[in-house]
Amino acid sequence: MKNFITKNAIAAIVLAASLSVSSANAADLSLPVSIDQVGKMKFLVSAETSAPMYVVIYDEDNNQITRELLSNKKLFNFSNLNDGQYKMLILDSRKNVIKSKTFNILTETKRDLIAIQ
Repeated sequence: MKNFITKNAIAAIVLAASLSVSSANAADLSLPVSIDQVGKMKFLVSAETSAPMYVVIYDEDNNQITRELLSNKKLFNFSNLNDGQYKMLILDSRKNVIKSKTFNILTETKRDLIAIQ
């Protein structure tokens, strides 16, 4: 009987430990992070956590353009990038994607016809 109780107690402890680890992983992935466009060529990345996170930006060929540690807020200005498609990823310390944003940069040339009398 004592063996049965000990085995059940160990099983309960292992189950409780695995549930607490699973809930911690879920909490990390649902951290409040936002990527907001502010202006034509800028994104503001905000995080409401003290956990270390990284902002990684890739071009359309999946080349890494930049990787920066995000503490709280960071303004990214993309006016110096060439035309193309880019991807911004917010990663936690274990390299899990918390949030992502894909964006295109496209230069447009406008021409107007104005009648002069």
